[in-house]
Amino acid sequence: MQFSNKQVLIVEDQRPFLLLLKGLMHSMGASDVVTKSSAEQAVSLCKKHKFDIVICDLHLGADNKNGYELIEELRTRRLISPTSVFILISADSARPVVLGSIERRPDDFLIKPFSQVQLKSRIVRAWQKRQFLQQAFSLVEQGEINSAIDHIEALLDAPSHYKGHCEQLLVELYWRIKQPDKALDVLRDYIDGKPVLWAQIAIGKTYLLLKEYEKAILIAKRTLKRNRFNADAHDILAQAHQATTSGDKALDAIKEAIKLSPYSLPRHFKACEIGRQNDDLVLAASSSQAIWDLSKRTVHKTSLHWCGIIRSLLDVAEFADDKRQRNKYQQEALLTLQRGKFDEHLQKMDRDFDVDIFGTIVNARISAIDGKLIDAKRHLTTSQTLLDDKYTDVPTAFIPDSINVMYKLGEFDDALQLNALLTSRQDELDQNSLNMLDAQALNAQKNLASYQQFNREGIQHYQQQDYERAKASFALAQGFAPVNTGVALNLLQCLLQIAIKEDKAEMKLINECKRLFKLIDDMSLKAPYKEKYTNLRDELSKYIGF
Repeated sequence: MQFSNKQVLIVEDQRPFLLLLKGLMHSMGASDVVTKSSAEQAVSLCKKHKFDIVICDLHLGADNKNGYELIEELRTRRLISPTSVFILISADSARPVVLGSIERRPDDFLIKPFSQVQLKSRIVRAWQKRQFLQQAFSLVEQGEINSAIDHIEALLDAPSHYKGHCEQLLVELYWRIKQPDKALDVLRDYIDGKPVLWAQIAIGKTYLLLKEYEKAILIAKRTLKRNRFNADAHDILAQAHQATTSGDKALDAIKEAIKLSPYSLPRHFKACEIGRQNDDLVLAASSSQAIWDLSKRTVHKTSLHWCGIIRSLLDVAEFADDKRQRNKYQQEALLTLQRGKFDEHLQKMDRDFDVDIFGTIVNARISAIDGKLIDAKRHLTTSQTLLDDKYTDVPTAFIPDSINVMYKLGEFDDALQLNALLTSRQDELDQNSLNMLDAQALNAQKNLASYQQFNREGIQHYQQQDYERAKASFALAQGFAPVNTGVALNLLQCLLQIAIKEDKAEMKLINECKRLFKLIDDMSLKAPYKEKYTNLRDELSKYIGF
């Protein structure tokens, strides 16, 4: 391999080691060597220049993008070519970091200190592998997955030193196109053969996709006997146990995986899911914080992840056993909200995100948790008005928590409307938000069905001028949707018809009208509701005297 015609980028925040690396590359014959001290600078440079070799330190400062985040961004955004070699270096031999997907995996990993001979041999080996798989990587980058699969299978038919690399890439591509049975065919020789680590983990993941959970558990346990510090094996155990309703075992496994390797976004998303499904909301809150910390410097950054921290803290508060714990997590959520106003990462990634409007939604959630439903409704209607005034299309980040409060208040029609909007933006929603919304929808199903049934019956009775039965049906509907505007207006209209028909209003009816008046008056109403309420006000004033 000739280094003289290769463009080299070195990313290292420690100047003495940066100069040492530059000198090593020059002594190998490389003349075009550029150095940068941060990943952010490297990204900016790679937008203008293509490099053949990138050598990067894993740790580039506590609050800066690290080496894994840099490689993922460069490959995801196609800022380096498919043949470019990426070598990661670190003084950390423990490496509690999952190598992850094709986009995130470096070509090699070197532990400091190392010699020039070691560095050169690793670069040459990685370069040759990249050249051999050049067409496959190019097809993957272009999204031509099936063509990439055909090419790799052709490569496997001929003898080469890269059989394992080809098989590993082929398995991952079969996962992408949701054909785990074909992935298992590739791995067949490894099932009872030589215990190659990557293959054993791949077999376990494939069994998960095939829903053969007992086999996945067996493979994971076999792997952990040989290497009890393998986080991937614990991941497989967690997912398999969760699928077989062994919730406690799933929680233990995912917690152990996080302890061993805490820097994986997919792992923390899975922890949120398992935590929510097994009522360990503290785990979900902890992983939500980790998701934000791990994503805010990556291509996966989104304000949704920051909102997820506050949402998960309020989830803990909502289901807390005592008032003290509930207040603790509510205050923690409010403190996180306050800090968000000064969070540079949040401001840079989403300049249009309005923390104050989100704060209004948070206050609505807190009021709902405390049982102050009218206050919750007031905060919610204020937030929705502010969103309508500021944005042509409501940003996705504000929607999950709005839906949460709507379900609590019984504003099912509004919740379903926002849910439909989210469905059309499915690619924008993170897995943590999806899990929360699925759980909320499931919990609200029974109340929604009952509300719709009784409200529909009430309308039918009202149209038949059977106001007493209509009143009973609307009252039942309101039991399932306590501060729903539509059913409150229906019930109020019904009560007024009863008063008109009887030419009098008993105190019980007057008090009921006053209660409904408090639910509706001074609220920001949608046009149809506002028109209906305006038409009722004159008649209502005769009985409650406002």
